[in-house]
Amino acid sequence: MYLGIDVGGTFTDAVIITEGQVVNQAKVPTNHEDVFTCIVEALDQVLVGIKMAALKRVVLSSTIVTNALTENKVAPVFLAVMTGPGMNVTGKFPVEPYYVSGYVDHRGKITAQLDWSRHRDLLNKKGRGVCAVSGKFAVRQPQNEYLLAHELKKCGYQKVFLGSELSGELNFIRRTNSAYFSAAVYELFQRFANRVQRALQERNIYAPIHVLKADGGTLPLEVALQQPVEAVFTGPAASVLGIEALAAPQVRSISLDVGGTTTDIAFWENGIPLMAKRGADINGYHTAVRAFHMRSVGIGGDSKIKKLADGAYQVGPEREGPAAALNGMRATLSDALIVAGYVSFGSYTRALAVIKELGGEPLAEANKIVQAAVAKITETIEEMLVEWAKQPVYTVDDVIKGSEFKPQQLIGVGGGSLGLVKAVGEAMHLNVDIPVGAMVANAIGAAVARPTLVAGLRADTTKGYYLIPESGRREKLPRPFNQKVAEEILTAWLHEQAKAWQLPNQATEVISCERFRTIHDYARVGDIYNLRMQLKPGILYQVCGREVLL
Repeated sequence: MYLGIDVGGTFTDAVIITEGQVVNQAKVPTNHEDVFTCIVEALDQVLVGIKMAALKRVVLSSTIVTNALTENKVAPVFLAVMTGPGMNVTGKFPVEPYYVSGYVDHRGKITAQLDWSRHRDLLNKKGRGVCAVSGKFAVRQPQNEYLLAHELKKCGYQKVFLGSELSGELNFIRRTNSAYFSAAVYELFQRFANRVQRALQERNIYAPIHVLKADGGTLPLEVALQQPVEAVFTGPAASVLGIEALAAPQVRSISLDVGGTTTDIAFWENGIPLMAKRGADINGYHTAVRAFHMRSVGIGGDSKIKKLADGAYQVGPEREGPAAALNGMRATLSDALIVAGYVSFGSYTRALAVIKELGGEPLAEANKIVQAAVAKITETIEEMLVEWAKQPVYTVDDVIKGSEFKPQQLIGVGGGSLGLVKAVGEAMHLNVDIPVGAMVANAIGAAVARPTLVAGLRADTTKGYYLIPESGRREKLPRPFNQKVAEEILTAWLHEQAKAWQLPNQATEVISCERFRTIHDYARVGDIYNLRMQLKPGILYQVCGREVLL
Protein backbone atom coordinates (compact mmCIF):
# COMPACT_ATOMS: atom_id res chain seq x y z
CA MET A 1 0.00 0.00 0.00
CA TYR A 2 1.15 3.51 -0.87
CA LEU A 3 -0.09 6.63 0.95
CA GLY A 4 -0.07 9.99 -0.82
CA ILE A 5 -0.93 13.35 0.76
CA ASP A 6 -1.24 16.60 -1.22
CA VAL A 7 -1.73 19.98 0.44
CA GLY A 8 -3.52 22.22 -2.04
CA GLY A 9 -4.56 25.85 -1.86
CA THR A 10 -8.13 24.94 -0.86
CA PHE A 11 -8.18 21.25 0.06
CA THR A 12 -5.76 18.70 1.45
CA ASP A 13 -6.25 15.30 -0.17
CA ALA A 14 -5.04 11.88 0.91
CA VAL A 15 -5.30 8.52 -0.87
CA ILE A 16 -4.22 4.97 -0.24
CA ILE A 17 -3.42 2.86 -3.28
CA THR A 18 -2.79 -0.83 -3.55
CA GLU A 19 -2.27 -2.87 -6.71
CA GLY A 20 -3.23 0.10 -8.87
CA GLN A 21 -6.53 0.73 -7.08
CA VAL A 22 -7.56 3.65 -4.85
CA VAL A 23 -8.90 1.90 -1.75
CA ASN A 24 -9.35 4.95 0.53
CA GLN A 25 -9.45 8.68 -0.05
CA ALA A 26 -10.06 11.79 2.05
CA LYS A 27 -10.51 15.52 1.41
CA VAL A 28 -10.34 18.22 4.11
CA PRO A 29 -10.12 22.05 3.92
CA THR A 30 -6.56 23.39 3.94
CA ASN A 31 -5.65 25.62 6.88
CA HIS A 32 -2.79 27.82 5.65
CA GLU A 33 -2.06 29.00 9.18
CA ASP A 34 -1.44 25.41 10.28
CA VAL A 35 -0.70 23.09 7.36
CA PHE A 36 0.34 20.29 9.71
CA THR A 37 -3.13 20.12 11.33
CA CYS A 38 -4.93 19.55 8.02
CA ILE A 39 -2.37 16.88 7.06
CA VAL A 40 -3.11 15.01 10.29
CA GLU A 41 -6.87 15.38 9.80
CA ALA A 42 -6.67 13.96 6.26
CA LEU A 43 -4.34 11.23 7.51
CA ASP A 44 -6.76 10.09 10.22
CA GLN A 45 -9.65 9.94 7.76
CA VAL A 46 -7.81 7.99 5.08
CA LEU A 47 -6.34 5.45 7.53
CA VAL A 48 -9.70 4.14 8.71
CA GLY A 49 -9.70 0.35 8.30
CA ILE A 50 -6.08 0.25 7.08
CA LYS A 51 -3.39 -2.00 8.58
CA MET A 52 -0.46 0.31 9.25
CA ALA A 53 2.12 -2.42 8.74
CA ALA A 54 0.92 -2.83 5.14
CA LEU A 55 2.02 0.70 4.18
CA LYS A 56 5.20 0.61 2.08
CA ARG A 57 5.76 4.36 1.67
CA VAL A 58 4.29 7.76 2.55
CA VAL A 59 4.75 10.66 0.09
CA LEU A 60 4.05 14.30 0.95
CA SER A 61 3.31 17.04 -1.55
CA SER A 62 3.13 20.17 0.56
CA THR A 63 2.84 23.91 -0.06
CA ILE A 64 4.95 24.71 3.00
CA VAL A 65 8.17 25.50 1.08
CA THR A 66 6.41 27.24 -1.82
CA ASN A 67 4.30 29.44 0.47
CA ALA A 68 7.24 30.35 2.70
CA LEU A 69 9.31 31.46 -0.30
CA THR A 70 6.59 33.25 -2.26
CA GLU A 71 5.37 35.09 0.86
CA ASN A 72 8.97 35.75 2.00
CA LYS A 73 8.27 34.20 5.40
CA VAL A 74 11.77 32.77 5.74
CA ALA A 75 14.73 33.11 8.06
CA PRO A 76 17.43 35.69 7.20
CA VAL A 77 20.33 34.04 5.39
CA PHE A 78 23.99 35.04 5.22
CA LEU A 79 25.18 34.45 1.66
CA ALA A 80 28.91 34.36 0.80
CA VAL A 81 29.98 34.19 -2.85
CA MET A 82 33.25 33.87 -4.74
CA THR A 83 32.56 35.47 -8.11
CA GLY A 84 36.12 35.94 -9.37
CA PRO A 85 36.81 38.37 -12.24
CA GLY A 86 34.62 39.29 -15.18
CA MET A 87 31.12 38.86 -13.78
CA ASN A 88 28.61 41.46 -12.55
CA VAL A 89 26.11 39.78 -10.25
CA THR A 90 24.38 42.93 -8.99
CA GLY A 91 20.68 42.21 -8.44
CA LYS A 92 21.01 38.53 -9.35
CA PHE A 93 20.58 37.22 -5.79
CA PRO A 94 17.70 37.67 -3.30
CA VAL A 95 20.05 39.37 -0.80
CA GLU A 96 23.23 41.39 -1.03
CA PRO A 97 26.03 38.80 -0.70
CA TYR A 98 29.33 38.98 1.11
CA TYR A 99 32.12 38.84 -1.49
CA VAL A 100 34.99 36.50 -0.70
CA SER A 101 38.37 36.29 -2.41
CA GLY A 102 39.52 33.12 -4.12
CA TYR A 103 38.88 31.96 -7.64
CA VAL A 104 38.60 28.78 -9.68
CA ASP A 105 39.02 29.08 -13.45
CA HIS A 106 36.85 27.42 -16.09
CA ARG A 107 39.14 24.37 -16.17
CA GLY A 108 38.75 23.75 -12.44
CA LYS A 109 42.17 25.11 -11.44
CA ILE A 110 42.44 27.20 -8.28
CA THR A 111 44.03 30.38 -9.61
CA ALA A 112 43.53 32.41 -6.40
CA GLN A 113 43.53 31.04 -2.87
CA LEU A 114 41.27 32.47 -0.18
CA ASP A 115 42.99 35.51 1.31
CA TRP A 116 41.91 35.42 4.94
CA SER A 117 43.69 38.70 5.71
CA ARG A 118 41.01 40.47 3.67
CA HIS A 119 38.19 38.88 5.63
CA ARG A 120 38.99 39.47 9.30
CA ASP A 121 35.47 40.86 9.76
CA LEU A 122 34.08 37.55 8.53
CA LEU A 123 36.35 35.43 10.74
CA ASN A 124 35.31 37.48 13.78
CA LYS A 125 31.63 37.26 12.88
CA LYS A 126 29.37 35.54 15.40
CA GLY A 127 27.00 33.63 13.19
CA ARG A 128 24.06 31.41 14.02
CA GLY A 129 21.52 29.36 12.17
CA VAL A 130 21.98 28.61 8.47
CA CYS A 131 24.03 30.20 5.69
CA ALA A 132 24.94 29.56 2.05
CA VAL A 133 28.23 29.53 0.13
CA SER A 134 28.76 29.48 -3.62
CA GLY A 135 31.70 29.97 -5.97
CA LYS A 136 31.87 30.40 -9.71
CA PHE A 137 33.17 27.21 -11.38
CA ALA A 138 33.08 25.48 -7.96
CA VAL A 139 31.38 22.48 -9.57
CA ARG A 140 34.75 21.87 -11.25
CA GLN A 141 36.79 22.34 -8.07
CA PRO A 142 34.88 22.83 -4.79
CA GLN A 143 37.89 23.16 -2.44
CA ASN A 144 37.40 26.90 -1.82
CA GLU A 145 33.75 26.32 -0.93
CA TYR A 146 34.77 23.62 1.55
CA LEU A 147 37.36 25.88 3.20
CA LEU A 148 34.93 28.77 3.50
CA ALA A 149 32.20 26.52 4.90
CA HIS A 150 34.65 25.20 7.52
CA GLU A 151 35.43 28.73 8.70
CA LEU A 152 31.77 29.72 8.84
CA LYS A 153 30.97 26.71 11.01
CA LYS A 154 33.76 27.79 13.36
CA CYS A 155 32.01 31.18 13.52
CA GLY A 156 28.86 29.49 14.82
CA TYR A 157 26.76 28.62 11.78
CA GLN A 158 25.14 25.24 12.36
CA LYS A 159 24.39 24.42 8.72
CA VAL A 160 26.11 25.59 5.53
CA PHE A 161 24.62 24.92 2.09
CA LEU A 162 27.13 24.68 -0.76
CA GLY A 163 26.16 25.59 -4.30
CA SER A 164 28.35 22.85 -5.77
CA GLU A 165 26.55 20.15 -3.76
CA LEU A 166 23.04 21.30 -4.67
CA SER A 167 23.62 21.25 -8.41
CA GLY A 168 26.26 20.10 -10.84
CA GLU A 169 25.04 22.71 -13.34
CA LEU A 170 27.60 25.25 -14.47
CA ASN A 171 25.23 28.24 -14.16
CA PHE A 172 26.65 30.12 -11.17
CA ILE A 173 23.59 32.35 -10.61
CA ARG A 174 21.09 29.47 -10.56
CA ARG A 175 23.34 27.36 -8.34
CA THR A 176 23.84 30.21 -5.86
CA ASN A 177 20.14 30.98 -5.61
CA SER A 178 19.37 27.30 -5.03
CA ALA A 179 21.80 27.30 -2.10
CA TYR A 180 20.30 30.53 -0.74
CA PHE A 181 16.68 29.35 -0.93
CA SER A 182 17.59 25.98 0.62
CA ALA A 183 19.18 27.80 3.55
CA ALA A 184 16.20 30.14 3.84
CA VAL A 185 13.63 27.36 4.34
CA TYR A 186 15.84 24.79 6.09
CA GLU A 187 14.78 25.42 9.70
CA LEU A 188 11.08 25.73 8.77
CA PHE A 189 11.23 22.54 6.73
CA GLN A 190 13.12 20.71 9.47
CA ARG A 191 10.46 21.58 12.08
CA PHE A 192 7.73 20.48 9.68
CA ALA A 193 9.52 17.21 8.92
CA ASN A 194 9.96 16.43 12.62
CA ARG A 195 6.24 17.01 13.30
CA VAL A 196 5.24 14.77 10.39
CA GLN A 197 7.55 11.98 11.58
CA ARG A 198 6.14 12.16 15.10
CA ALA A 199 2.55 12.15 13.84
CA LEU A 200 3.17 9.02 11.78
CA GLN A 201 4.98 7.25 14.59
CA GLU A 202 2.10 8.03 16.96
CA ARG A 203 -0.11 6.15 14.50
CA ASN A 204 2.34 3.22 14.34
CA ILE A 205 3.40 4.07 10.80
CA TYR A 206 7.09 3.36 10.24
CA ALA A 207 7.09 3.23 6.45
CA PRO A 208 9.70 5.41 4.66
CA ILE A 209 8.60 9.04 4.29
CA HIS A 210 9.31 10.77 0.98
CA VAL A 211 8.84 14.32 -0.25
CA LEU A 212 7.71 15.10 -3.79
CA LYS A 213 10.05 17.23 -5.95
CA ALA A 214 9.26 19.82 -8.60
CA ASP A 215 10.42 17.43 -11.36
CA GLY A 216 7.98 14.71 -10.33
CA GLY A 217 10.41 12.49 -8.44
CA THR A 218 10.57 11.90 -4.70
CA LEU A 219 13.33 12.10 -2.12
CA PRO A 220 13.54 10.42 1.29
CA LEU A 221 12.67 13.00 3.95
CA GLU A 222 16.17 12.99 5.43
CA VAL A 223 17.67 13.59 1.98
CA ALA A 224 15.17 16.36 1.20
CA LEU A 225 16.41 18.15 4.32
CA GLN A 226 19.80 18.50 2.61
CA GLN A 227 18.22 20.20 -0.43
CA PRO A 228 14.85 21.59 0.72
CA VAL A 229 14.50 23.97 -2.22
CA GLU A 230 13.69 20.87 -4.30
CA ALA A 231 10.34 20.70 -2.44
CA VAL A 232 9.10 23.91 -4.09
CA PHE A 233 6.24 23.74 -6.63
CA THR A 234 5.31 20.20 -5.64
CA GLY A 235 1.57 20.84 -6.08
CA PRO A 236 1.82 21.33 -9.85
CA ALA A 237 4.18 18.35 -10.06
CA ALA A 238 1.66 16.19 -8.19
CA SER A 239 -1.11 17.06 -10.66
CA VAL A 240 1.11 16.11 -13.61
CA LEU A 241 1.93 12.74 -12.04
CA GLY A 242 -1.73 12.17 -11.18
CA ILE A 243 -2.69 12.65 -14.82
CA GLU A 244 0.13 10.35 -15.92
CA ALA A 245 -1.12 7.68 -13.50
CA LEU A 246 -4.81 8.03 -14.37
CA ALA A 247 -4.80 8.70 -18.11
CA ALA A 248 -1.55 9.74 -19.75
CA PRO A 249 -2.51 11.49 -23.01
CA GLN A 250 -1.31 9.88 -26.23
CA VAL A 251 -1.57 13.06 -28.31
CA ARG A 252 -0.18 16.55 -27.79
CA SER A 253 -2.21 17.84 -24.87
CA ILE A 254 -2.57 20.62 -22.33
CA SER A 255 -3.58 19.70 -18.79
CA LEU A 256 -5.44 22.01 -16.43
CA ASP A 257 -5.47 21.31 -12.71
CA VAL A 258 -8.27 23.56 -11.45
CA GLY A 259 -8.17 24.02 -7.71
CA GLY A 260 -10.01 26.43 -5.48
CA THR A 261 -7.35 29.14 -5.81
CA THR A 262 -5.25 28.49 -8.92
CA THR A 263 -5.19 26.61 -12.20
CA ASP A 264 -1.93 24.81 -13.01
CA ILE A 265 -1.18 24.40 -16.73
CA ALA A 266 1.20 21.80 -18.21
CA PHE A 267 2.09 20.53 -21.70
CA TRP A 268 2.23 16.87 -22.82
CA GLU A 269 3.74 15.05 -25.78
CA ASN A 270 3.65 11.26 -26.43
CA GLY A 271 2.25 10.67 -22.95
CA ILE A 272 5.14 12.51 -21.27
CA PRO A 273 4.95 15.92 -19.57
CA LEU A 274 7.37 18.47 -21.03
CA MET A 275 10.19 19.68 -18.79
CA ALA A 276 11.31 23.29 -18.58
CA LYS A 277 14.57 23.61 -20.50
CA ARG A 278 15.94 25.80 -17.72
CA GLY A 279 15.53 25.69 -13.94
CA ALA A 280 12.48 27.01 -12.10
CA ASP A 281 12.22 30.67 -11.08
CA ILE A 282 11.40 31.60 -7.47
CA ASN A 283 10.21 35.16 -6.85
CA GLY A 284 11.82 36.20 -10.12
CA TYR A 285 15.23 34.67 -9.31
CA HIS A 286 16.64 31.86 -11.46
CA THR A 287 17.42 28.54 -9.74
CA ALA A 288 18.81 25.15 -10.72
CA VAL A 289 15.64 23.36 -9.57
CA ARG A 290 14.50 21.06 -12.37
CA ALA A 291 10.76 21.41 -13.02
CA PHE A 292 8.00 20.80 -15.52
CA HIS A 293 7.13 23.41 -18.16
CA MET A 294 4.20 24.76 -16.13
CA ARG A 295 2.47 27.96 -15.14
CA SER A 296 0.00 28.71 -12.37
CA VAL A 297 -2.70 31.33 -12.96
CA GLY A 298 -4.78 32.82 -10.13
CA ILE A 299 -8.10 31.40 -11.34
CA GLY A 300 -9.91 28.72 -9.35
CA GLY A 301 -13.36 27.63 -8.25
CA ASP A 302 -13.28 29.90 -5.20
CA SER A 303 -11.91 32.94 -7.08
CA LYS A 304 -13.23 36.37 -6.14
CA ILE A 305 -15.48 38.10 -8.70
CA LYS A 306 -15.24 41.86 -9.24
CA LYS A 307 -17.58 43.77 -11.56
CA LEU A 308 -15.80 46.61 -13.34
CA ALA A 309 -17.16 50.03 -14.29
CA ASP A 310 -17.73 48.99 -17.91
CA GLY A 311 -19.76 45.95 -16.89
CA ALA A 312 -16.96 43.48 -17.54
CA TYR A 313 -15.62 41.16 -14.84
CA GLN A 314 -12.30 40.45 -13.18
CA VAL A 315 -11.93 36.93 -11.81
CA GLY A 316 -9.21 36.30 -9.21
CA PRO A 317 -6.40 36.22 -8.34
CA GLU A 318 -7.76 36.54 -4.79
CA ARG A 319 -9.72 33.68 -3.27
CA GLU A 320 -13.16 34.69 -1.96
CA GLY A 321 -13.90 31.54 0.01
CA PRO A 322 -16.38 28.69 -0.47
CA ALA A 323 -18.96 29.12 -3.21
CA ALA A 324 -22.36 30.44 -2.15
CA ALA A 325 -23.72 27.15 -3.48
CA LEU A 326 -21.73 25.49 -0.67
CA ASN A 327 -22.92 27.98 2.00
CA GLY A 328 -20.35 30.67 1.25
CA MET A 329 -21.22 34.35 1.64
CA ARG A 330 -20.36 35.84 -1.79
CA ALA A 331 -20.34 34.93 -5.46
CA THR A 332 -17.39 32.90 -6.76
CA LEU A 333 -16.40 31.46 -10.10
CA SER A 334 -17.99 28.15 -9.08
CA ASP A 335 -21.36 29.89 -8.61
CA ALA A 336 -21.08 31.36 -12.12
CA LEU A 337 -20.21 27.92 -13.53
CA ILE A 338 -23.29 26.46 -11.83
CA VAL A 339 -25.66 29.14 -13.12
CA ALA A 340 -24.14 28.96 -16.61
CA GLY A 341 -24.78 25.20 -16.66
CA TYR A 342 -21.16 24.02 -16.85
CA VAL A 343 -21.31 22.09 -13.58
CA SER A 344 -23.91 20.96 -11.05
CA PHE A 345 -23.23 20.74 -7.33
CA GLY A 346 -24.43 22.36 -4.13
CA SER A 347 -27.43 24.70 -4.09
CA TYR A 348 -28.37 26.14 -7.48
CA THR A 349 -30.79 28.52 -5.71
CA ARG A 350 -28.02 30.08 -3.58
CA ALA A 351 -25.67 30.33 -6.58
CA LEU A 352 -28.41 32.05 -8.61
CA ALA A 353 -29.15 34.49 -5.77
CA VAL A 354 -25.56 35.78 -5.48
CA ILE A 355 -25.19 36.11 -9.26
CA LYS A 356 -28.43 38.15 -9.31
CA GLU A 357 -26.89 40.53 -6.77
CA LEU A 358 -24.28 41.49 -9.40
CA GLY A 359 -27.02 43.05 -11.56
CA GLY A 360 -28.24 42.18 -15.03
CA GLU A 361 -29.78 38.97 -16.33
CA PRO A 362 -28.24 36.12 -14.23
CA LEU A 363 -27.47 33.67 -17.05
CA ALA A 364 -25.84 36.38 -19.18
CA GLU A 365 -23.80 37.66 -16.22
CA ALA A 366 -22.71 34.11 -15.28
CA ASN A 367 -21.52 33.51 -18.84
CA LYS A 368 -19.60 36.81 -18.83
CA ILE A 369 -17.86 35.75 -15.59
CA VAL A 370 -16.95 32.32 -17.00
CA GLN A 371 -15.63 33.86 -20.21
CA ALA A 372 -13.48 36.33 -18.23
CA ALA A 373 -11.88 33.37 -16.43
CA VAL A 374 -11.48 31.46 -19.69
CA ALA A 375 -9.85 34.49 -21.34
CA LYS A 376 -7.23 34.69 -18.57
CA ILE A 377 -6.41 30.98 -18.82
CA THR A 378 -6.21 30.95 -22.62
CA GLU A 379 -4.04 34.08 -22.53
CA THR A 380 -1.64 32.27 -20.19
CA ILE A 381 -1.63 29.21 -22.46
CA GLU A 382 -0.75 31.42 -25.44
CA GLU A 383 2.12 32.97 -23.45
CA MET A 384 3.39 29.48 -22.62
CA LEU A 385 3.22 28.43 -26.26
CA VAL A 386 5.26 31.47 -27.29
CA GLU A 387 7.71 30.88 -24.44
CA TRP A 388 8.19 27.25 -25.49
CA ALA A 389 8.80 28.21 -29.12
CA LYS A 390 11.48 30.70 -28.03
CA GLN A 391 13.37 28.26 -25.83
CA PRO A 392 16.99 27.52 -26.80
CA VAL A 393 17.57 24.64 -29.24
CA TYR A 394 20.23 22.24 -27.95
CA THR A 395 20.15 19.20 -30.20
CA VAL A 396 20.03 18.29 -33.89
CA ASP A 397 16.68 16.62 -33.21
CA ASP A 398 15.31 19.94 -31.95
CA VAL A 399 16.49 21.68 -35.12
CA ILE A 400 14.85 19.08 -37.38
CA LYS A 401 11.54 18.82 -35.52
CA GLY A 402 11.32 22.40 -34.28
CA SER A 403 9.89 23.56 -30.95
CA GLU A 404 6.35 24.47 -32.03
CA PHE A 405 3.65 22.90 -29.85
CA LYS A 406 0.13 22.49 -31.28
CA PRO A 407 -2.27 20.96 -28.72
CA GLN A 408 -4.92 18.44 -29.77
CA GLN A 409 -6.86 18.04 -26.52
CA LEU A 410 -7.35 19.32 -22.96
CA ILE A 411 -7.18 17.15 -19.85
CA GLY A 412 -8.78 18.35 -16.64
CA VAL A 413 -8.31 17.40 -13.00
CA GLY A 414 -9.13 19.09 -9.71
CA GLY A 415 -12.30 20.10 -7.92
CA GLY A 416 -13.53 22.62 -10.49
CA SER A 417 -12.27 20.85 -13.58
CA LEU A 418 -15.57 19.50 -14.90
CA GLY A 419 -16.92 22.99 -15.55
CA LEU A 420 -14.03 25.34 -16.24
CA VAL A 421 -12.00 22.94 -18.40
CA LYS A 422 -15.08 22.33 -20.57
CA ALA A 423 -15.41 26.11 -21.08
CA VAL A 424 -11.74 26.45 -21.98
CA GLY A 425 -12.07 23.53 -24.41
CA GLU A 426 -14.96 25.27 -26.14
CA ALA A 427 -12.93 28.48 -26.49
CA MET A 428 -9.89 26.64 -27.88
CA HIS A 429 -11.96 24.22 -30.02
CA LEU A 430 -10.33 21.21 -28.33
CA ASN A 431 -11.78 17.96 -27.01
CA VAL A 432 -11.82 17.64 -23.22
CA ASP A 433 -10.94 14.54 -21.19
CA ILE A 434 -11.77 14.32 -17.46
CA PRO A 435 -10.28 11.06 -16.08
CA VAL A 436 -12.01 9.06 -13.36
CA GLY A 437 -10.30 10.03 -10.10
CA ALA A 438 -9.76 13.64 -11.19
CA MET A 439 -10.93 15.00 -7.82
CA VAL A 440 -7.89 13.56 -5.98
CA ALA A 441 -5.42 13.34 -8.86
CA ASN A 442 -2.71 15.24 -6.98
CA ALA A 443 -2.69 12.86 -4.04
CA ILE A 444 -2.66 9.91 -6.46
CA GLY A 445 0.33 11.42 -8.25
CA ALA A 446 2.20 11.85 -4.98
CA ALA A 447 1.45 8.28 -3.89
CA VAL A 448 2.83 6.60 -7.03
CA ALA A 449 5.73 8.96 -7.82
CA ARG A 450 9.07 7.27 -8.42
CA PRO A 451 12.05 8.19 -6.24
CA THR A 452 14.68 10.08 -8.19
CA LEU A 453 18.17 11.47 -7.83
CA VAL A 454 20.14 13.81 -10.11
CA ALA A 455 23.93 14.10 -10.41
CA GLY A 456 26.59 15.39 -12.75
CA LEU A 457 30.04 14.33 -13.89
CA ARG A 458 32.79 16.51 -15.34
CA ALA A 459 35.84 14.90 -16.89
CA ASP A 460 39.01 16.52 -18.25
CA THR A 461 41.08 14.03 -20.23
CA THR A 462 44.01 16.48 -20.44
CA LYS A 463 44.21 16.81 -16.67
CA GLY A 464 43.32 13.13 -16.22
CA TYR A 465 40.53 13.44 -13.63
CA TYR A 466 36.76 13.34 -13.25
CA LEU A 467 34.57 15.04 -10.66
CA ILE A 468 31.06 14.29 -9.38
CA PRO A 469 30.14 17.65 -7.76
CA GLU A 470 27.22 16.32 -5.69
CA SER A 471 29.60 13.98 -3.86
CA GLY A 472 32.76 16.05 -3.92
CA ARG A 473 34.45 12.97 -5.44
CA ARG A 474 37.47 13.71 -7.64
CA GLU A 475 39.08 10.63 -9.15
CA LYS A 476 41.71 9.65 -11.70
CA LEU A 477 40.28 8.91 -15.15
CA PRO A 478 40.21 5.29 -16.31
CA ARG A 479 41.77 4.51 -19.67
CA PRO A 480 40.34 4.48 -22.26
CA PHE A 481 37.72 7.12 -21.46
CA ASN A 482 34.69 8.19 -23.53
CA GLN A 483 31.03 9.14 -23.05
CA LYS A 484 29.97 5.53 -22.51
CA VAL A 485 32.50 5.13 -19.69
CA ALA A 486 31.35 8.45 -18.18
CA GLU A 487 27.75 7.24 -18.17
CA GLU A 488 28.78 3.94 -16.56
CA ILE A 489 30.66 5.77 -13.77
CA LEU A 490 27.77 8.14 -13.03
CA THR A 491 25.18 5.36 -13.25
CA ALA A 492 27.16 3.35 -10.70
CA TRP A 493 27.31 6.34 -8.34
CA LEU A 494 23.56 6.98 -8.68
CA HIS A 495 22.78 3.35 -7.89
CA GLU A 496 25.23 3.46 -4.98
CA GLN A 497 23.42 6.49 -3.54
CA ALA A 498 20.03 4.92 -4.19
CA LYS A 499 21.07 1.84 -2.21
CA ALA A 500 22.36 3.99 0.65
CA TRP A 501 19.02 5.80 0.80
CA GLN A 502 17.04 2.57 0.39
CA LEU A 503 15.55 3.65 -2.94
CA PRO A 504 14.32 0.99 -5.39
CA ASN A 505 16.63 -0.01 -8.21
CA GLN A 506 15.48 1.74 -11.38
CA ALA A 507 16.70 2.90 -14.77
CA THR A 508 18.81 6.00 -15.26
CA GLU A 509 18.56 8.55 -18.04
CA VAL A 510 20.88 11.15 -19.55
CA ILE A 511 19.63 14.70 -19.07
CA SER A 512 22.42 16.35 -21.02
CA CYS A 513 25.93 15.64 -22.29
CA GLU A 514 28.42 18.11 -23.74
CA ARG A 515 31.89 17.42 -25.10
CA PHE A 516 34.49 20.09 -25.79
CA ARG A 517 37.93 19.66 -27.33
CA THR A 518 40.90 21.30 -25.64
CA ILE A 519 43.58 22.87 -27.82
CA HIS A 520 47.20 23.74 -27.00
CA ASP A 521 49.73 25.10 -29.52
CA TYR A 522 47.18 24.58 -32.32
CA ALA A 523 46.88 20.86 -31.54
CA ARG A 524 44.09 18.92 -29.87
CA VAL A 525 45.30 17.65 -26.50
CA GLY A 526 42.14 16.27 -24.95
CA ASP A 527 38.42 16.58 -24.25
CA ILE A 528 36.17 17.96 -21.54
CA TYR A 529 32.93 16.11 -20.82
CA ASN A 530 29.96 17.57 -18.92
CA LEU A 531 27.36 14.88 -18.18
CA ARG A 532 24.06 15.07 -16.25
CA MET A 533 22.06 11.95 -15.38
CA GLN A 534 19.30 10.92 -13.00
CA LEU A 535 17.27 8.04 -11.71
CA LYS A 536 14.36 8.30 -14.11
CA PRO A 537 11.32 10.01 -12.51
CA GLY A 538 7.72 9.18 -13.32
CA ILE A 539 5.13 6.86 -11.82
CA LEU A 540 5.42 3.39 -10.33
CA TYR A 541 2.29 2.14 -12.12
CA GLN A 542 -1.06 3.18 -13.62
CA VAL A 543 -3.97 3.76 -11.24
CA CYS A 544 -7.72 3.18 -11.52
CA GLY A 545 -9.41 6.15 -9.87
CA ARG A 546 -12.74 6.19 -8.07
CA GLU A 547 -15.66 8.23 -9.37
CA VAL A 548 -16.68 11.00 -6.97
CA LEU A 549 -19.93 12.90 -7.47
CA LEU A 550 -20.18 16.47 -6.19
